[in-house]
Amino acid sequence: MSLRRHILTKRDNLSRSVLDSLSKRVINNLVDLDEYRASRLPLIYVSFRSEVNTHQLLKERLRKGLKVAVPRSDVREHKLEIHLLKSWGDLRPGAYGIAEPDPEATPCISPAQIDLVIVPGTVFDRHCGRYGYGGGYYDRFLSKEAPQAIRIGLAFSLQILPEIPLKAHDQRMDIIVTENERLRCN
Repeated sequence: MSLRRHILTKRDNLSRSVLDSLSKRVINNLVDLDEYRASRLPLIYVSFRSEVNTHQLLKERLRKGLKVAVPRSDVREHKLEIHLLKSWGDLRPGAYGIAEPDPEATPCISPAQIDLVIVPGTVFDRHCGRYGYGGGYYDRFLSKEAPQAIRIGLAFSLQILPEIPLKAHDQRMDIIVTENERLRCN
């Protein structure tokens, strides 16, 4: 079994109540970060399945009138489009079953405007290495379109290993936030 699949199986086997409880702790650790509080326009993934749940985080930003961007997968071009989210109701089922912004209702914005990216992943390490889901969407986005943005990976402690072998295209995070700690690497 691959490392990615092994960790995903462990994460997927957590009950909904455990996932919700751990997610709240991860998000509390995130919102206490100076980098997050100082962010003017973060890109935040819309969680699905057993990922660290970002729904309340997104809704809270919208409720407070703070800007927030969310990704939309352009499957044909294998890249992320970035949209300014104005309302939770502007999300629709998209690629891979993930809720995505309705392109008719949400303006597309330049990745250069993003100052912080909240990144999902399957496996992370203590040196801020990250494996995504294998499509390379975030790796390409971070390296080519938003190299200026602070990169924060959200994960549960069970997803953190001492070290994972990275390939040249794998992008490291600046910070990884779990329910128990904040790892800073850059």
